[in-house]
This record gives sequence, structure tokens and C-alpha cells, in this order.
Amino acid sequence: MLSHVLSASFSLDDPIMYILYSIVLVFIIALAVFYLVTSLMRAKKLNMDMAKLKKVITSSISFSILPAIGIALGIVTLVGSLGVAFPAIRLSVIGSLQYETQMADGAANAIMDVKTNGLNALMIKGITASDLVTIATVMTLAIMAGPVFVLLFYRRIQPKVGVLLKKSTGGGASKGGINIGEMLFQVTFIGMTLGYMAMSLTSPAQNGKYIDAYYNFIALVVAMILMYVFDLLISKAKWKWLDSFATPLSMIIAMAVVAVISFCAQKYGWATIPAPTQAAEALTAFVL
Repeated sequence: MLSHVLSASFSLDDPIMYILYSIVLVFIIALAVFYLVTSLMRAKKLNMDMAKLKKVITSSISFSILPAIGIALGIVTLVGSLGVAFPAIRLSVIGSLQYETQMADGAANAIMDVKTNGLNALMIKGITASDLVTIATVMTLAIMAGPVFVLLFYRRIQPKVGVLLKKSTGGGASKGGINIGEMLFQVTFIGMTLGYMAMSLTSPAQNGKYIDAYYNFIALVVAMILMYVFDLLISKAKWKWLDSFATPLSMIIAMAVVAVISFCAQKYGWATIPAPTQAAEALTAFVL
């Protein structure tokens, strides 16, 4: 099997890729069913209200559908360059659209020795087994750092973090101080947001006269505005049900806005970044 994957005839649509995905999918589903059954058996032993448990299960299923759409969008985004099976494996286990595309494009940039649009260049060249292994390794090892860190150090760090989260600057909240835990979360979130904003501005800075250079930035701005509106609805209008749907809805609507702009660009002949003939043919075949 390994020799077949690494052979020169390797293809992203090779059946072996879907076999690997099936193995991963079966394992994930079996794990979920195991914990569900185990939890229900434990709940019965504790004489918990089964009606409430059924309601929790039903609610969990309902609130999982829309967020799952965001994951599906992540798979679709990577299909053109990495095929169907590998993005499905990655996002079925652990990952996010922003992280996966960033890591995949970064690895592709290194492979193709370019600064940007490495995945597009790789798609034109044709991805090999070696290329896929390189991209998969970068994506997987980087995101494993978080779970591995928690597994090894959580018990040691959690008590110290708990004490830290109870502290405030400036003599406490009553005296205008800021909770250190909240401050750390806000700083981290702002840093991530600024990082994604910087990434979305790279293409406009290099190809400012083309409309498609602004797609990422437009999607980011639309998503930020929608998240702000949803936050107001959750906090002011008390739409608590929207809390679980805010992020995927923002992503879907933002991507839909970009899709409409892209359609208009193609229909009305707006200036877009020139692409080699091979890339245009590949994208056309993918869409069809």
C-alpha cells in the first residue's frame, strides 16, 4: 500500500486515498458512538432524568449541523489543489478553514519556491506524493502541538492558570482593574485577527489593480461586520440560540458575498489576476 501511494502514478483521486479516509471516518464515528453509549449507561446508573438527556442529545445534533457546514466549506476550498480525501481527513479530525489553508499554502510556497499562491502554482505543476506528504506533515504536526501540550502539561499548568485567572490588575475590577485571564484571551484574539488581516492584505498589496486580489479582505470585513451584528443580537435581543451559529453563518455569508462578486467579475469582464492556461483549464474542469 505504501509503495503504491509513493509511486510515480500517484493521484489525489486514487482509490487508496478514499480507503484511508474511510478508515479515519469509521474510527471517528465508532469513537463518538462509544462515548455516547458509555455516557448514557453512566447516566442511567446515576438515575439522571432521561428526558432531559434526550433533549440535550437532540439539541446537540441540531446545533452541530450548521457549524458542520463551515467544515464542509473548508473541504471545498482545498479540493481544487489537494483533492477531496485529504482535506476531508484533516477537517474530520481536527482543524479549521483558516488554519488548514494557511498551512497548506505556506508549505506549497516552500515547495514551489514562491512567496504567495503556492497552491495555485502546485496545482498547475501537478501535485506528487512527495508534495502531499510534505503538506500533510506541516499541517498535521503544527496542529498537533495544542492537543499534545494539553495532554502532557494540563494537570501541571491548570491550577496555576486558575489562580492567574482570578487575579486582576490595578487592585481589582472594583477599582477599574482588568481581569488577567480576560486580558490574555483578548490579546490572543486580537493578535490572531491582526494576523489574518495581514494575510488578507498581502494579495491587494501585490495585485491592487485586480478585483480578485481583494476577495480575502472582502470576506474578512463582511465576516467581522456580521459577527458584530450577531453579537448585538445575542447580547441585546437575547437571541441565545444564535451563539452556536454566529461563526459558521458569518463564514457562509461572507463567502457567498465573494462568490457573487466573482460571478459579476466573470460576467462583466472586471480585471482579474492573469492565470496560466493550465490553471484556467484545471479550475474550469473542477467547476464543471
